[in-house]
Amino acid sequence: MFFCEISVCSVFPWAEQNITPLLPNTKLHYSFPSNVFINQPEGTTIPLRRITRRKSTEQPVQTSPSAPSSASAAPPVDDESSDEIPAFAYGRFTFDYAVNFAGLSLAVEQSRGMYHYHRAIGKAVREATISSSAGARMIIHPVEPLYVPDPVTDFLEIKFSEIMIEPNGKTVIFLTFPIEIGVFIESKGETDVIDVFTFKPPKYSMYGSSHRGVITKWHKSQVHAYPPQVKNYEEGVLRLTIQNTTDEWVYVSRVIIYEKGMFIHYDDSVVSMAAEMTILNRESADVAGVDRPLRPEMSRSIRLYKPRKMSAFSNVSGSLVDTVFTMDLGLI
Repeated sequence: MFFCEISVCSVFPWAEQNITPLLPNTKLHYSFPSNVFINQPEGTTIPLRRITRRKSTEQPVQTSPSAPSSASAAPPVDDESSDEIPAFAYGRFTFDYAVNFAGLSLAVEQSRGMYHYHRAIGKAVREATISSSAGARMIIHPVEPLYVPDPVTDFLEIKFSEIMIEPNGKTVIFLTFPIEIGVFIESKGETDVIDVFTFKPPKYSMYGSSHRGVITKWHKSQVHAYPPQVKNYEEGVLRLTIQNTTDEWVYVSRVIIYEKGMFIHYDDSVVSMAAEMTILNRESADVAGVDRPLRPEMSRSIRLYKPRKMSAFSNVSGSLVDTVFTMDLGLI
């Protein structure tokens, strides 16, 4: 048995909660309500829901060494539903643009020579007053999914069904990842973010232990042979290339991506990201983000990433080299 004593209140001043002792092979997640956003007022108490990890009863999926390998041609779509999925509009807009979509209300109004930004989703509200010239623009882009309710981690963890990778084999799979949406103001060639929100309540987990590990933004995905159809305001599509450099079969059921390697692209219907996993042995792999769109002519999102010191929730000395994160604490 090991004890993981990490104070959440050191990062979230409005929450008093500790991670309690865990049993071996038990994973702890924290789920935050959808009304928790970066503009949450101080002193607000938000209950945390504890979700314990249960051993999966799903059977491992054996992969074929052949898979889509080129981003120059759009891969087929994994058509799981014939129903048309509504799409959210990303891009650059004038201040008279307004959004009323899937419970989201967003608009900029002019009054007394100033612009007033207002965004509401559920009970969460964000307001800001902007002093800018008439030529200013509003940019709405998908951003790295690490900023709601606060930027407390640099790592995204995606959990999926176990896959068997053959010796010296290579395959490409498609996963989903959570989306956060950034609102930027652009004027006179300069851009700054004024809001970040999400349609999906965030969840967090720990990869490793309190002695050596990282807090991660946690997401569960199915495994797809082709890009799945998704709601482009809730989930994006991750193209993950897995290379097994060993002479034995290796099981994989998770990937962790460092924010510096997150390059997000979008078009009218899908948001995408790409990463490469190089398996070093049964227990470790290097994961690198790749600046590669899922389809031709996709646009790249504005990045929020800025180098910063690791928080008290991170203890991964030696595991980061540029955009590469070494997963040396297990692949399943």
